[in-house]
Amino acid sequence: MAIERVPIHQRVWLDRHNLAVLAAQALVWFGLIQAMHAPLGVFWKLAILILFCLVMQGVFSMMHECFHRNGHRSTRVNWAMGAWASTLFGSSYTLIRVNHEGHHQRNRSPAELAEYILPGERAALKIGLYYFAVLGGIWLASLLATLILPLVPFSRVKRLAVRWASMDGYNRAFAQFTARDWSLLRGEAVLALCWWIGCSWLFGWQWQTLLLLYAGFAFSYSSLQWIYHLRTPLDRIEGAFNLRLPTPIRWLFLNFNYNLQHHRRPDAPWQSMHAQVDQRETQPLWWRWLGAFRPPEPYPADPSQLTKVYF
Repeated sequence: MAIERVPIHQRVWLDRHNLAVLAAQALVWFGLIQAMHAPLGVFWKLAILILFCLVMQGVFSMMHECFHRNGHRSTRVNWAMGAWASTLFGSSYTLIRVNHEGHHQRNRSPAELAEYILPGERAALKIGLYYFAVLGGIWLASLLATLILPLVPFSRVKRLAVRWASMDGYNRAFAQFTARDWSLLRGEAVLALCWWIGCSWLFGWQWQTLLLLYAGFAFSYSSLQWIYHLRTPLDRIEGAFNLRLPTPIRWLFLNFNYNLQHHRRPDAPWQSMHAQVDQRETQPLWWRWLGAFRPPEPYPADPSQLTKVYF
């Protein structure tokens, strides 16, 4: 997707701003991991964990900017930024990029209908898969895929695009990978593995502490992923919400809460989102987040009646 048409001097400023934000995110990521290893009380550990989850959501948002070629005007720098952010995130950049590009085409189609049980689907299986996903499985699957997929020959990748009745968007993405994408995925996985082994050895990081931090993030990230789309009209673009957040948290999220505006203007940089959104046409993010824990329900008899309510 093309970069939004902006004057070159503004594009240069956006590039530098994104580089500075990513550098700040990396420094905070490092500082929080170090702090979590310090002999602190439970209250401080909990505060560090919550802040880590919020900051890491912003790291994903920077990856997302790079998916849409908005991280930097240089293709190589844009990829390097995305790959670096993805290493902190715990996944391959190309893996999630290819899937996300497909998301903009599949949004609110059966491939991404997680909250409804379609005719012919087994309710227990659908509900179990749904709760696995929102309780941490979305992040966990991306981590495991990053470790396992490099072992799969590219000649067999298309076979992974298994079709289900619904919730098979991640599977379908395998049909979109090119040989170059697969090579990038493998390289990113190797670099990430070297980075994590190196950091753990150099700084004496304990796997139990890293597990605690990333388990918390797996839950927060996964439970937030679908809240913008659940129970919205079955429209590829309008099937999303803009959600409200307190300003400091919105900054940490890099305006990712304005998901509907992003679907309307996927070329627009995150810095411009807030000014483009009518705050009267939003819901509070916390309300939508709580709704993510509702179990899947039968597919509506008349899906055209699905509407969005603002408050």
